[in-house]
Amino acid sequence: MNRLSTAAIAALLPLAALAQECSNADFKGVYGALAQGSFISPPPGIPAGPTVRVGRVEVDGKGGAAIKATLSLAGVVLDEDYGGTYAIAPDCSATVTLLIPFPGVPQPVPFKFTGVLSDEGRQQDIALVEPPGTTVRITLRKQRKPVCSASDLTGAYALNMSGATLFQIGYPQGEFSRVGRIEFDGKGAFTATTQASQAGRPVAEKFGGTYAVDAACTFRISFSLSLIPDRWNGVIADGGARAYVMQAAPAGSAVAGTLTSVQ
Repeated sequence: MNRLSTAAIAALLPLAALAQECSNADFKGVYGALAQGSFISPPPGIPAGPTVRVGRVEVDGKGGAAIKATLSLAGVVLDEDYGGTYAIAPDCSATVTLLIPFPGVPQPVPFKFTGVLSDEGRQQDIALVEPPGTTVRITLRKQRKPVCSASDLTGAYALNMSGATLFQIGYPQGEFSRVGRIEFDGKGAFTATTQASQAGRPVAEKFGGTYAVDAACTFRISFSLSLIPDRWNGVIADGGARAYVMQAAPAGSAVAGTLTSVQ
């Protein structure tokens, strides 16, 4: 081996030392999760249409997962509690299988996802591959605090929601989006200034209401834009720097998105 080759190898050794392989142990703790997409040609018993899901995922670092979530399935809103398994490969690619219950389906349906673990285990992005016929993808972001309270939603947040309204009272059927600024007081009250698009019709909004955060870092936001009360369900991630949120009541929509701290 000549001196040039030896020098080149020596220069690469520090880079090789920095390279780290992933394992199941790198995916451990509590994560906030946001799922969005559509069932285009779903399995029997699952209705076609848009779907969103927001939830809390606890993974054990050994391949096991426990999930508590709120689901909107073509506008029907349900609370869920189920489990699953995962495997993290040395290249940080991920395979996840969730055993998801659906109304009217006698046994939980195994859903297989593939994706990647990133940001030193703080984020996972996966897409549903089995059963086929969907565009569902999930983002999971680690929650850095073991216990939460209302003070973990404090200050100004940017809101970004999208999806579809299907049969929600007071809203036209069609695509929906909402962006804006929400100010939380850390004690259970908030105000919001937002811009919505309801099936292409722009609507400026100003509203306020209350919110409650539980110790598990999930929360509910209550307000009213009409005679019918609204409620968003959500989960905090990143120690309060962000959160995932969805329209939970009234039923009839599949709308979800993110809250990101302005600070």
